[in-house]
Amino acid sequence: MAKQRTPPIFTSPQDCALAFYQAFEARDIEAMMSTWAEDEEIVCVHPGGIRHVGYDAVRHSFEQLFAGDGKLGFRLDELVTMETVGLAVQSAVEHVQSSQGNVRGVVVATNVFMRTPTGWRMVLHHGSPAPAIPVNVPTGPLH
Repeated sequence: MAKQRTPPIFTSPQDCALAFYQAFEARDIEAMMSTWAEDEEIVCVHPGGIRHVGYDAVRHSFEQLFAGDGKLGFRLDELVTMETVGLAVQSAVEHVQSSQGNVRGVVVATNVFMRTPTGWRMVLHHGSPAPAIPVNVPTGPLH
């Protein structure tokens, strides 16, 4: 019989976000789902993907991602967080890398966390591919 994990209590939205990305990198579905609220109103949209609503749909979407080849790594940049007593919103730029360190892409992500009786939990993750930013190379004299 498999040993059941005691669900962690995330004391801050930042703790929950860190656990989310660590679970993603480890491809650990149980750790991933422990960061989510057990609610039928949770929502997840992966970059370029469809909207998954409800605990079972969100879990299934991560099971499919974790079944693929290769692990992913994340480096968060340009973090903006807004927090109230019971709700927190985090906006970040995710630099996604393969396990070999190759850049896989850049994603603009929004994570929403809610304080529950069992600590902070994610209720929404939305990732969108970041548009390419053109680099303007100056021409002519600089002065």
